[in-house]
Amino acid sequence: MSQLQFELTTIDKALRRGSLHFTNKNKIIQTPACISYTVRGSVPHLIADNLKSLPVSMVHVALEHFVEQKEPSSFKYPHGLHRYINLPEHLIFCDVRDPSKLAPASANTEKYVAVDTHGGVRRVTADLWKQAIEAYKPDWCATPADVVKAGEEIKTKRIKKSVDRTLRWLDDCLTSSSTAPVFAPVVGFDNQEERVRSAEEAAKREQVSGFVLNGFELNKDVRMECFKASIEQLPDNKPRLAYGLSTPESILQGVAQGIDLFDDSYAFKMTERGRAITFKFGKSMSKAEEGEKPEKTLNLWDTRLAQNFDPIDSSCGCYTCTTPHTKAYIHHLLNAHEMLGPLLIMMHNVYQIERFMGTIRKSIENKSFEKDSEAFMTKYNHEKEASGMDGHEDEIDFESLGSPIKKNRIL
Repeated sequence: MSQLQFELTTIDKALRRGSLHFTNKNKIIQTPACISYTVRGSVPHLIADNLKSLPVSMVHVALEHFVEQKEPSSFKYPHGLHRYINLPEHLIFCDVRDPSKLAPASANTEKYVAVDTHGGVRRVTADLWKQAIEAYKPDWCATPADVVKAGEEIKTKRIKKSVDRTLRWLDDCLTSSSTAPVFAPVVGFDNQEERVRSAEEAAKREQVSGFVLNGFELNKDVRMECFKASIEQLPDNKPRLAYGLSTPESILQGVAQGIDLFDDSYAFKMTERGRAITFKFGKSMSKAEEGEKPEKTLNLWDTRLAQNFDPIDSSCGCYTCTTPHTKAYIHHLLNAHEMLGPLLIMMHNVYQIERFMGTIRKSIENKSFEKDSEAFMTKYNHEKEASGMDGHEDEIDFESLGSPIKKNRIL
């Protein structure tokens, strides 16, 4: 019996509401859901103790973050990855690539995926992958994928080769002695024929417990069409994870297409820009009003917040908002370049993404998802959020310093 069981509780056209059962851990994850993004096994800006106050059950660990050495120290640790990164109670999903970006590296070959690490380009072969999974003992994992990079000269021959390589590596990796459930990558770039072939062939492997739909480098105008072509070939009784869908808008599109799992790197990206998530979905969202549409996030670098002593969101249950830490205080922390600033924003943003997924699940149960999605798209401004630091100048209290310094310190 597989350590990962998937049960669908609601199907409405392509919409899916279900649950993942990790039998060896006696844990159940409700879907659709997000997997928390990590860098070298840590949620950015947070430590393990911070995670205890957040509704986070699953983390994504990228193998490319750990293989900068020829003989990675993490492979030698005898107690598995859970204890190595100090997350013994969390479910760990291990894949080769960082889901937030496809870092440029040298070309992949028939034998390996080239990944960019702090120690230079590393070649991840099927044997290296098997060695990692056997040492790490993750709760589930995905095999290497030959993802076509947009900068390459993309011909049909190259896309076909990527599908062939990915399937060959999948078959090789399925011979591993590890008992971790395996998700099969579905590739094919923007070629729908190859997307269909990749999905059909991956679905034939009965040992596979689920699928990873790669949307890296795809133009957003064709991404959902490509995903749809792949999804139509996949069995209903196995979960689907998608890369390239981390914004709220793309998550809603993915849910509507029948995708079950997403990465939450949007929370990290907004934190890096000094922005706190403020959007709502479903019943908690107020009706759209005439005039300028509100932003989905709050720019905490904004000097207008310097005297605002309200929490980011009075309805939020995160540590940042319930303590509470005010907008003015967090604005000050950012301006002073204190580590606590990004920590407080990240805790809030991760909590908000988890709450967003919870309201999506409730919306599917209430059969109001389509209406709620339309209301969301109508209400908010969907332009890409700029970094709050753009054009920022440090605010300096000259009187308290007691000595003259340069007033304008441009970052």
